[in-house]
Amino acid sequence: MKKKIINAIIYLITLGVCAFLIWYSIKDLTTEQVEKIKFALGKAHYILLIPIFIMGIISHWSRAMRWKILMEPLDMKPKSLNVFFAVMIGYMTNLLLPRVGEVVKCTILARYEKTPADKLVGTIITERAFDFLCLLLILVVAILVQYDLAMNYMNSFFNKVNDESSSSSYTSWYVLIGIILLIVGIYVSRNWLTKFSFIQRIKKALVNILSGIMSFKSMKNKKGFVFHTCLIWGMYMSMIVLGFHSIDETSHLSINTSLSVLSFGSFGMIATPGGIGAYTFLVDEIVQLYGVEKAISVAISWIIWLVPTLIILLFGIISLIILPIYNNKYAKQTGTDTAENI
Repeated sequence: MKKKIINAIIYLITLGVCAFLIWYSIKDLTTEQVEKIKFALGKAHYILLIPIFIMGIISHWSRAMRWKILMEPLDMKPKSLNVFFAVMIGYMTNLLLPRVGEVVKCTILARYEKTPADKLVGTIITERAFDFLCLLLILVVAILVQYDLAMNYMNSFFNKVNDESSSSSYTSWYVLIGIILLIVGIYVSRNWLTKFSFIQRIKKALVNILSGIMSFKSMKNKKGFVFHTCLIWGMYMSMIVLGFHSIDETSHLSINTSLSVLSFGSFGMIATPGGIGAYTFLVDEIVQLYGVEKAISVAISWIIWLVPTLIILLFGIISLIILPIYNNKYAKQTGTDTAENI
């Protein structure tokens, strides 16, 4: 009972954060800026949403096939459509209940493919580990190819905090020294810190990530796994690029901007359910760094977030409806309900 109350409180706090970030993003908009947003959305090239939509489906299908590859060492051969349906329903669940989607998709696949759900947990850990690794790599690349912009932003941020413009040339050194001191402090007090439950959870998460990455050695279809991983993130990147071209005022933005949005925006997707509030807030802030005015940055941030979210909602509902129909029909055709690959 206590755990349910705590989870309910955390969920309400999360919703509160979502609402606050949405409010904070638009609270200072003037009437003129609101009109600019309406105008930009009114003349947007919505025809580009069709290829964006297709790319979104490809990324989800590729994610399903990658998950299927992870099941091969466990002697599981689920039907491809069942895996895809489970992935989409899991994503849809995450929009409402954070982190529950992973459990739901494992439960669904276990039900229709007659496979133990507990065996699928390890595959989820591996998936998360490689996605986290890819996100870090993209983040590093985004910072390295735009080092000057990153440092200027950090200098600007700290100058606002300190209100001392004369210290801007030293900010990067302050940050570096601060990071070093933080690392040293954590190392010195590591035994004391491990007494806290949240530190233990972080440690467990890091161990899971490491073990997930190490599981690559025992993977049967390594090339297929790498291919689908690259395809997934490639589709994410392409969706953002096309999203920028849907509005004339952002069509000039480069690949570098897309890298920044993909890397930092992904943290927003993790922070709140489906990235509600957090994703648009981060994209809004990032796009403004590249000289785009506030009204347009708000408009493009909502376009880039809304289309993938609609894909998840639409195909999540379709999957929920078709899943039992498809499996009943398959069982009648084969005269069995066992999990056979198609």
